[in-house]
Amino acid sequence: MTTALDNPVWHSLGETHSSWAQGTECAKWYPRNVAPFIAVPAPSARIDDQAIAASDLQAAYFVGVAPDVLPDAWRVEGTSPVLQMIFTDEAIAADDWQFVELGEAHRPKMVELAKIAFPEFFRTRTAELGAYFGVFVAEQLVAMAGERMAFADYREISGVCTHPDHAGHGFASRLSQALLERHRLEGWHSFLHVSAGNAKAIQLYEKLGFKRRTVLTMWKVSRVA
Repeated sequence: MTTALDNPVWHSLGETHSSWAQGTECAKWYPRNVAPFIAVPAPSARIDDQAIAASDLQAAYFVGVAPDVLPDAWRVEGTSPVLQMIFTDEAIAADDWQFVELGEAHRPKMVELAKIAFPEFFRTRTAELGAYFGVFVAEQLVAMAGERMAFADYREISGVCTHPDHAGHGFASRLSQALLERHRLEGWHSFLHVSAGNAKAIQLYEKLGFKRRTVLTMWKVSRVA
């Protein structure tokens, strides 16, 4: 059965993140400095060429649903499988350890850390989409995790990364647990997306209590030069 989870970007931009939505009724996208995602309600949707031409989009990603026909100014650069996982266990509060709720003053360090794991997907204003927690060592941000897509009572855990020099301390697990506890208290269902080939990350999330829901296709599209 098709659900909002099968087209998460469209539902995020149509609901919780509607104030961020740019585009038209047939296609919506985030501002470039927030997130690189674009969405349509169904494959049959026709994206207005003029709307795309008037936007500042150079490249973007569809997740789960893409239009059968792209605007003349766009082409598909490639596709990749993305595993969508849903949290199914009871959230367990993280141990009594020190982490920081990240704010605007931390944004430059967040972007710098994210460049290591997913440089295309974390932008200068991505952190405004939800709560983000982090760990500092000697004033260096060495790990973080936060929220991105959001609709109905679903919240996506995203931006989970640890600096390679500080791996092995369980930072990613503990930060994720802190977010899961936040979601439990708010009555939200937690979900996430991870590259289908990232076995190490998938194993971590399964240990935390996430289950594999489905594999979504992600399309990267860009303007024709």
